[in-house]
Amino acid sequence: MKKIIIIAFLILSNTINAQEFKIEEKTITGTFENKEKNKSELFALINKWISINYNSSKSVIQMNDLESGTIIIKGINSVNFKNPGKVLNPKIATEFSEMKFNHIIEINIKDNKFRIIYKLVDLATDDYGYNAMTLECINLNGNRDLAVDKFLETMDVNLKKGMIGKDKRERYKVESKLSFDEINTNLIIEMKTTMSSIENSITVTSKDGW
Repeated sequence: MKKIIIIAFLILSNTINAQEFKIEEKTITGTFENKEKNKSELFALINKWISINYNSSKSVIQMNDLESGTIIIKGINSVNFKNPGKVLNPKIATEFSEMKFNHIIEINIKDNKFRIIYKLVDLATDDYGYNAMTLECINLNGNRDLAVDKFLETMDVNLKKGMIGKDKRERYKVESKLSFDEINTNLIIEMKTTMSSIENSITVTSKDGW
């Protein structure tokens, strides 16, 4: 998994033309320039990207206004991570798990440039139980230690009530911290890759005359 993350970072760094991103708690903002495309052209190409990359573009688009140059879409993204629950139930729990998030992507378009604001809204499943506490542990700029510690303290109390031994509980804490690091890292990769995909859909030119 670590090798995959490293490779993804290398690919990402080569495809986004050294683009600088502003990373906040649950939001990543990127600004892109394209001196060859005016506002209307960028608007049309980005809408084409949405139609191709979302199963039902009509259902995900919340706003689509050329005059203001604003497109707002909602969707669900997911990341895989090593499942810390494997420590507690090695015969039942899967090696890896998946966490899904509802997100909003706002795209602001002007002549020759556009801005993408990609924001995580909440968890897209009720399977995790402690959704609010889990969401607090997602902090893309890395400032999440207190939230993770609070989450693990609550889990430790409940695991102890469930007669889980101290050794397993401690190992679960260690694996959980690593998992939250992995989730946050993979989210950043996924969000930046989406922005790169939008940028590339605009800059890539056809080689077959179409």
